[in-house]
Amino acid sequence: MNRTDPRAIVESYLAAIGAHDYEGARRHLADTGFRYDSPISSFSDPDDFIQQLSMSAAIVQRIEPLKAFVDGRDVCHFLRFTIQLSEKESVKVAHWARVVDGRIQQLDVVFDAHVYRRMFEAPP
Repeated sequence: MNRTDPRAIVESYLAAIGAHDYEGARRHLADTGFRYDSPISSFSDPDDFIQQLSMSAAIVQRIEPLKAFVDGRDVCHFLRFTIQLSEKESVKVAHWARVVDGRIQQLDVVFDAHVYRRMFEAPP
């Protein structure tokens, strides 16, 4: 992996997530100034983010890249996540990462969160 190429850094991070290698994923995140935002959570501490990810990403069975765009230090991927809840589902995800000094400083992730919200709904 090219340690300065933003796309290579982000794709290595995504590969680590797909392999459930959370220590490997953490190595790609900035130690200070980190920010993660999605429809279901926000984090400013990379270790807290990885801890939560290690618990919630167990449902991820596959990450399929659909398209990637690079603009300087910004890398945007359109991805398809195959997840397993009670049945397999496919979720399209827009994943925007900003790489600073060879590490991911910011992650903005957008997806339809209704599948995840169903997990936490109170029974009727």
